[in-house]
Amino acid sequence: MSAFLDSVMQYLQALAVAVLVGKVVLLSFVVAPILAKSLDQEAFGKVVRRLFPAYYVLGMGTAAAGLLSATVLGSTRGWTLPVLIAVGIWLGILAAESYCRAPLTPQSNAMRDRLKEQEQHGVVDATLKQAWNRLHQRSLYLNSLVLLAGLCLVGVARQF
Repeated sequence: MSAFLDSVMQYLQALAVAVLVGKVVLLSFVVAPILAKSLDQEAFGKVVRRLFPAYYVLGMGTAAAGLLSATVLGSTRGWTLPVLIAVGIWLGILAAESYCRAPLTPQSNAMRDRLKEQEQHGVVDATLKQAWNRLHQRSLYLNSLVLLAGLCLVGVARQF
C-alpha cells in the first residue's frame, strides 16, 4: 500500500473513533440533560424523536468508516491482533447502532404513543409500561456499550 493511502486509512480510523465517542458524549452528557431540563415532556419527546434517527445514522456511518479503514489496513499491513479486534469492535458498533435505529426506536416510539393515549384516558396498561421501560433501558445499555467500545478503539487503534 502506498504511504499516502496508509496515512489516509489511519486518519479515517482516528476520525471515526473521534466522531463516535464525541457523538455519544455530547448527546448523553450535554444535549439530553439540557433538553430534559429546558423543555416540557411533550416538546422533549418531539425533539428526541427527530434527533435519535440521525444520531444512529451518524453512528452507523462512523462504524462503516472505521470498519472500512481497519479492513484496508488489515489487508495491506497484515491481520494483526489489534486490527482483528478493531474489526470486531466496529462490527459490534455497527450492529448496535443499526438495531437501535431500526427496530428498537420505532418499537419504542409506537409503545410510547400507546402509553400516551392510555394516559389521556386515565388507564395505563402496566405490562405495556414495563415493556417500554425495558426497551428504553436496552437503548441506554447499548448507548453505553457503544461508548465503551469507542473508548476501547482509542487504545486499539494506536497499536495499528
